[in-house]
Amino acid sequence: MNIKMNTMLITCGLTIGLAAAPSLAQVAPPPTKPAKEQPTYTPPPKQAPKAAPKQTQRPQVKNTAQPQRNDAVQNLPIDVPYPKLAKKGPDGRILRLRQNPDILALRSNPNVGPISVEKIMPIVYARRYRMELMVIDNLDLYWELTGGLIENFDLSNISEMSKVAEMLKPLVYETTLSQDLMNRGILSRVQGGMNAYIVREYKKTITDEIQVLDGDNGLEEVMRFVLDDSVLEARIAYNGLLAESMNQLAGLIEETGLSSPNAQAVAALDKPLAEDPGQQFADIEELNIAFRKLSFDEGMSIFSALRERREFPNISPTVKAIDVLHDRKKVAKGNSMNLQIQDNTGKIIELKKDRKEAIDD
Repeated sequence: MNIKMNTMLITCGLTIGLAAAPSLAQVAPPPTKPAKEQPTYTPPPKQAPKAAPKQTQRPQVKNTAQPQRNDAVQNLPIDVPYPKLAKKGPDGRILRLRQNPDILALRSNPNVGPISVEKIMPIVYARRYRMELMVIDNLDLYWELTGGLIENFDLSNISEMSKVAEMLKPLVYETTLSQDLMNRGILSRVQGGMNAYIVREYKKTITDEIQVLDGDNGLEEVMRFVLDDSVLEARIAYNGLLAESMNQLAGLIEETGLSSPNAQAVAALDKPLAEDPGQQFADIEELNIAFRKLSFDEGMSIFSALRERREFPNISPTVKAIDVLHDRKKVAKGNSMNLQIQDNTGKIIELKKDRKEAIDD
């Protein structure tokens, strides 16, 4: 099995097959009766080939038609200006998103207006609820995968890769949020297709950059990115639980009756969540380091108690309402069925309901 070829295949689709296809055993057919002796075959004499009739040479016409787009994007409004998800950081490399790119793409998506958010938010809450349960039930797997396993494992070791793929399964959704919303009919084919396109574009920009900047290790690092990206929703849910628990740690440790030194060290980190985003990430990472020293049962108990404390246990307070508008994307004339997009020159592009499936259905 050629690991680099597999990596290239995964790179093209930015997906990873988590289950190996079973090999097909070849079964020999039952023996048949021996054939009767046949007379010796003498082929007929070959005939001289006939000369092909001369064809009138047609004048060549220059093809002025535009090259056709891939079927997946042919009917998508990819020419309408929208903010790209891929942005460079201070070091010149593409920043890795800390939020779900499928949610961020809704804001960039020129065809999604505020009316869609009312239908989208219940699905976002439900996905987070399910992912929280997946993380809590598989906390040991999550800690192992995100504690250096994906970052350091040998990509040329097929058995180790299979092990990682199996470990990922309980922490990965069957579909992306964009596909989930399309499957439920909340986003139309064009809306959902455009959202998926924006996300694919972001990930392809990263994988292209990795292959250029990481040289001979580029393909392997692409594979590592794909594996790490597959647990992004689990990482967001886990960090959300840590952030939510920050100012409740002492009470949670007392409620759960945990008395180990590691549990008491977690309780000592009790403090209000900082308002500054940079400080928030620093505080969450400090708590994450302390939390990983707990046993699986201790961590599971704290997170479960945290969810039971909520007014609505299935709704995470760290999930915020999605704002799908930006500076150049506005609702026209107070009607959320009509959107306006402003291009770089300031020209207004109207996206009206009469464009097939273009705006919120």
